[in-house]
Amino acid sequence: MNVKSLRHVAGASLGALVLLLTATPALADPSAPTARPIAMVGSDTTQDLGNALAETVVANGGKAVASWDARPPVGGTTRVTTKDTGCSFTRPNGSGAGRQALRAALGQDLGAGAGIFQGDNVVGCVDAARSSAYSGTVAGTTGSLTYIPAGVDAVAPAINRNSDFPRNNSFARIQRVFKCFDNNITGLPAQPVIPQAGSGTRQFWLQQMEITEQEITLGDVPCLTAVAFPQEHDGSVLTGNPNRIVPFSAAQFIAQTNSAAITAAIPSVTVQDRRGDAILTGMNRPGQPVQQPVVGGVLNPNYPLNRDVYHVVGTNRLAEPLIDQVFVGSDALVCNQTVNVGGNPRRVVELLGFGVRTTTTDLFHQTCGTTDLKANS
Repeated sequence: MNVKSLRHVAGASLGALVLLLTATPALADPSAPTARPIAMVGSDTTQDLGNALAETVVANGGKAVASWDARPPVGGTTRVTTKDTGCSFTRPNGSGAGRQALRAALGQDLGAGAGIFQGDNVVGCVDAARSSAYSGTVAGTTGSLTYIPAGVDAVAPAINRNSDFPRNNSFARIQRVFKCFDNNITGLPAQPVIPQAGSGTRQFWLQQMEITEQEITLGDVPCLTAVAFPQEHDGSVLTGNPNRIVPFSAAQFIAQTNSAAITAAIPSVTVQDRRGDAILTGMNRPGQPVQQPVVGGVLNPNYPLNRDVYHVVGTNRLAEPLIDQVFVGSDALVCNQTVNVGGNPRRVVELLGFGVRTTTTDLFHQTCGTTDLKANS
């Protein structure tokens, strides 16, 4: 039987398995990294999804994935140790840092831009990167990295629930505020805020707003540097600041809202509720009706600013049996893993707030497990 056939058998038996998990301490960084063959780092947006998959996806008789938080957990440090004691390096916080760690692990020369990994030996220490953004603006089908869709997210403007800002806005109105053309919304002072450097949400949002990092560096959008760049999806930046507006992942908002239900289903996973006073607002494009990012507690894939989120792996490793079984194809374990929620099976990816595409329309909107989208960074 070939590798693909083996994976279909495993996918049918393991991917559909409903796991009834016993209570264990809240998951942060893995306590025994050498016990799991796939080491994963990167995005804050998909950190909780990574943790949930790490605790539920089983292959070859054991848990297959070890996922390290983007933010240091309680008692954690700014460094991570994967695989063995020789794999110690600066904790990647965000999609860009996660992909950079993966490139270093694949032995790629990061050159003068080695950044946070300067002086660290990361070769062979990371097998997958969580990423909530693609590295470029034009989709590619060749490259050393393959972006495998894991789910669908939406990014919405978040405001303070005590603010008098409108609960629905046009895309043009939001864009004008973030490009510093307007300093108010319906006459109320507005302060746009963007997440920390290296954040995939920051990258995605700036692309949608048609703003470049160079413009920020050169001071061409001064309103964006008026507030220190906060950790993404953290509503505390809005606390006591009813004039601020910040991009926020709808999937993260859902997961943080449902943190108790997630822990009930997967006792070893704790989602930190960082919403604070944040609420998400509706939006529309010209000629289209207003869409809400969350409808009935579930992500709305029709929200104007939606995106695929990814597990990124080395293109040269796609055919490896374990990588193939866990990440690749519509029958991939990460796409189909379920847990018991209220007596019924539910996909982990949906429990953690993300949507699941049923059809592929282009390279940036694909079904889970597709391996067409590639890049070199």
